[in-house]
Amino acid sequence: MSPQLSLTYDASFVGHETWTKQLEVIRLAVAHLGLKEVCFELDVSGSAVSDAMNERDRKRWAAEWTHVVVCMLQKRGDATSIGFVRQLYGVALEPTTFVLDEAHELTDAEIVARLRRDTDGKQLLKRIIGGR
Repeated sequence: MSPQLSLTYDASFVGHETWTKQLEVIRLAVAHLGLKEVCFELDVSGSAVSDAMNERDRKRWAAEWTHVVVCMLQKRGDATSIGFVRQLYGVALEPTTFVLDEAHELTDAEIVARLRRDTDGKQLLKRIIGGR
């Protein structure tokens, strides 16, 4: 039995699909925060934000607005807000090999293992162990 080849899609297709998912999360986040509050922080009119979220009249959501909304969600800090932040970044990372994970402290063994794998880390380890 021959292994099946994986399908690959054009970057433009994957990018558009990812953006569509992310825009849906943005709409939900803006509704959660309140359109009026978001417009105040963005210093734009409600109709401009609404048109941009719905991609009407050639209006597009500005990338920097996403970061403002994320900051607003983090500031609010409730479980729903933090969930939206995770979704926004999770959707953005879907087409990549990167993984969004909780930060955790590395053990001493993990630190040493990472230093040994890294060329600069090996030199640092030699200096630490060798006393140079």
